[in-house]
Amino acid sequence: MKKVVIAVAGLAIISGATSASGQDAGTFHIGAAAPLSGPQAIFGQGLTNGMQLYFDQLNAAGGLPGGHKVELVKADDRADPREGVLVAQKFCDDEQMIGVLAHFNSGVTIPSLDVYGGCSMPQVTVSSNPQVTQLGFGHVFRAANDDYAQAQLSASYAIETLKEKRAAIIQDKQAFGEGVAKIFEDKFKALGGEVTSVSGVNSTDVDFGPVITSLKAENPDMVYVGAVMPQLALIVRQMREQGIKASYFVPDGGFTPDLFAQAGKDNAEGTLITFQVPPYDSKPELVAFAKAYREKFGKEPDTYDAYGYLAAWIVGETLKGMSKADVNRENLIKALHATNLKNSLLGIDVSFTEHGDLKGGLAFLYKATDGQFKLVK
Repeated sequence: MKKVVIAVAGLAIISGATSASGQDAGTFHIGAAAPLSGPQAIFGQGLTNGMQLYFDQLNAAGGLPGGHKVELVKADDRADPREGVLVAQKFCDDEQMIGVLAHFNSGVTIPSLDVYGGCSMPQVTVSSNPQVTQLGFGHVFRAANDDYAQAQLSASYAIETLKEKRAAIIQDKQAFGEGVAKIFEDKFKALGGEVTSVSGVNSTDVDFGPVITSLKAENPDMVYVGAVMPQLALIVRQMREQGIKASYFVPDGGFTPDLFAQAGKDNAEGTLITFQVPPYDSKPELVAFAKAYREKFGKEPDTYDAYGYLAAWIVGETLKGMSKADVNRENLIKALHATNLKNSLLGIDVSFTEHGDLKGGLAFLYKATDGQFKLVK
C-alpha cells in the first residue's frame, strides 16, 4: 500500500488521510504511533499494519453504529522519547482524535503519559514496563502482558526445566530492558539461582567485548539480556564467536527473522525467546487473521502484528457500544475501564484492572531452531 509522508513540525506523519480540517465530521480519528523507521521499524510497521487491517475491516462492514467511519492516523515516533512527546502533542491537538494506540517502546510511552493525560486522551499501548500503569494515570490501558510474565517465565524455565543455577544478566539501561532484566533477576534469585553479574550497556553499543570477556571468566550457565534488536543479535553473535556456550535467553524483541540474519543462523541457534502470541496456526482466529493479513499486505504476519490488531479491536469494539453523541475522549476512557470483551483474536477475554492492566493475558517460550522459532512452552 503506497503511503504518503508528510512532515509536520519536525514530526513524520504517515497516513492516507487528509488533515482534520479536510475530514468529514462523521469520521473519527484514532492515532497510531510506533517506530516506522530505523532499526525497530519491523516491529512498528507490523504493529500498525495489524491496526490498519482491523479498521479497514470495520469500515468495510459499515463502520460504527450510524455509519461513522474510523480513520487511522499513523505517526513515526522513531523509538525516540523526544519524538514520542511531539507525536503525543500533535495527536492531542487534533480535535477529531478520540483515542490513540501508542506507543511501542516503554521508554517512549512513559514520557508521553503526561501529555496524553493532560488532554484526556485514551491511550492503548503494548508497552510492557510495569511503570506504564503504575504511575497513576487513569487514561492508559495495556493491551498485552507486562514484563513480569515473560521475565518470570524465562527464570522458571531456566531453573526448573534446564536445571541452570548461575545466570549473568545484561541490560541496556532503557525502561524496557532494565525493567525486564530486574524482574528476571528477582525471580531467578527467588527460585534459588545465583546471579553472577548484572552489566549495563548503552542502547547504541555494538561492541560488547569487555562484557563478554567478563562473562568468559564467570562461566555462567545462562545469559539473560534485557534489550532490543539489533543488540540481542549482536550480543549472541559475539558470545558464540568468543566460545561462550551458555544458554541465551531474550525477551520478545528477539522474536524476529532479523535475529538469524544479524546473529548468523548458527549463532542464533538455541536462543530462547519469550513472546505473547502463540503460533499463527494454533487457533482458528489467528489462522483467519493471517489469511486476511496476507491478502492485504502480500506477506506473512510478523511478531507484533496480531497485537496491533488486538489493540485496534479493543478500541473499535468499545466504540461500537457507544452512541455517537457520547463519543468523546473522556467517555471513551470510562468505557474502556468498564469494557468486558469476549472472544478476542488471541482467544482471551479482554477487561482491565483499575490501573489499566490487561486481566489475564498470555506468555509463551520459543526456541530458535533451524532458522525458525519453535514453541517449547
